[in-house]
Amino acid sequence: MYMLSEQRYHIILDLLEKNAIVKTHALCQEMGTTRETIRRDLMTLEEKGLLKRIRGGAMKPGASESDANSYTSFDHRRTSHLQYKECVVQEALKTIHDGQVIALDSGTTNLMLAKALVGAGHSLTIVTNSLAIANELAGAKGIELIVTGGVYRADEEAFVSGFANLIFPKIHIDTFYLTTCGISVEAGITYQRMDEISVQTQMMEAADHTIVIADSSKLGVNSLVRMCGIEKISALITDYGVSPTEVGKFEDAGVRVMVAPKRSDAIHEQADGT
Repeated sequence: MYMLSEQRYHIILDLLEKNAIVKTHALCQEMGTTRETIRRDLMTLEEKGLLKRIRGGAMKPGASESDANSYTSFDHRRTSHLQYKECVVQEALKTIHDGQVIALDSGTTNLMLAKALVGAGHSLTIVTNSLAIANELAGAKGIELIVTGGVYRADEEAFVSGFANLIFPKIHIDTFYLTTCGISVEAGITYQRMDEISVQTQMMEAADHTIVIADSSKLGVNSLVRMCGIEKISALITDYGVSPTEVGKFEDAGVRVMVAPKRSDAIHEQADGT
């Protein structure tokens, strides 16, 4: 449905009241419009002194650049973009088969994937550094569970640190399902904090294939810490909210992109975030 510019301005400013920043991609999804339209809207609102434009979105006037890279909690992320994450998870399930050894990092999309695997009936070995995922999979029929251990971070419900070096050189992983705060052709795979990438790097090195599972709000977004370039991944699974232009960028760079279709029974999205 066509939306007047003043209506879009109201939505943008309302979202800024609730969040430190707003992302261009999320605004496109929210209002069903193009990046170019949102770019013009943000320019207009910046000229009026109502916001400050940053790379990939906007922030409140007077906010610092550090606010744009501020940490988003695990609890917040697990309830954000649910309808898109559910679609990504269902597409990821199509790539998982009996007898595989797979690794799941501690991202919230992988937590949803773990919950889906409990009832999928697969016979799998699953390696994870996430206590939240381990709790979901503990005792699940057909699942052999390996937990990395390490230093526990309560705010992420996961184990971090170099303890992963003790296990991953000794095991073989078929596919690593990698979650991320942002992924772009230019910057590659990025995260909010440095210690998030140590275990992921070890998982990637132990795996034959790495598949990024990321809802469309993460595409074209650059977070603070770079893990690696996109040449390191085998495929990207995202959802129907991604634009054809964004898909084209990744495919032109040699990345296979699988776009999950919209589901009629998708979970209603409750909040915005990463």
